[in-house]
Amino acid sequence: MNWQQLDSLSYQNRLRQLPPEHKLLFGVALLLLVLMGHTLVQMLVFVWIGVWVIGYARIPVGSYLLFLLLSFSFFVAGLPALLLEWVRAGAGLQKVEMLIAWNLGSYVVYISPAAVSKVTILFWRTMASLSCFSFILFTVPFAEILQVLRRIGVPSILTDLLMIMYRFIFVLLHTSYQLWIAQRSRGGHRGFKALLRDAGLLAAQLFVRAMRKYEALYKGMSARGFADSFHVLGLQTHVRSARYERESIVGCIMLVLLESWTGGWWF
Repeated sequence: MNWQQLDSLSYQNRLRQLPPEHKLLFGVALLLLVLMGHTLVQMLVFVWIGVWVIGYARIPVGSYLLFLLLSFSFFVAGLPALLLEWVRAGAGLQKVEMLIAWNLGSYVVYISPAAVSKVTILFWRTMASLSCFSFILFTVPFAEILQVLRRIGVPSILTDLLMIMYRFIFVLLHTSYQLWIAQRSRGGHRGFKALLRDAGLLAAQLFVRAMRKYEALYKGMSARGFADSFHVLGLQTHVRSARYERESIVGCIMLVLLESWTGGWWF
């Protein structure tokens, strides 16, 4: 799944006709609940968002799982720092609780039950948060997100910067792919040293070409008399759905009550 496919899915999903502010409010409310809630609530949010994305929005299962997997890879990269602990071998080692341990010279590297518990909590919080973000990305086009931000009073300079950054994501991906193909066709990326060298050359060339693209964009905007801010037009007519609104409100209330019942919040 690439950014172009993600952008096209946000325009073609079955929840496209719903008001974007309702979907953003729903996603943000669940995200706040995930960040402040316990593991049980996070698991329920993860499953419930999956029903909305796959069942209601009809997003392909492969695209949804691939988005979660690619985003979750950053969490996996940080697992060694979260799980592994070490202590000097010798007296007092028996007081340390260990699930798995390895002897490395004068130190013992181990995984403790407390670390596993923390990683489990962080895992469900991460997955539930990613599912909330996926709901927003798959069901709300970026142009409509900018419109909602402007309605709630976000300065136009911030929304303009977001629009330019979003536009340049596609430019950078397309340019980097062209450079990678050119390097591969000339025999590059063969061996570890060559891979590092070619990756450095690709990054340098990508920076130069990105600055040229930016300069061309600036000249084009100046030639057209740009002096204030971008104006995003919304041509889609949105229709409220009593059924979806009722389900989202009742579901959020039930999750809040469950969190308060498990001792998370005090009213």
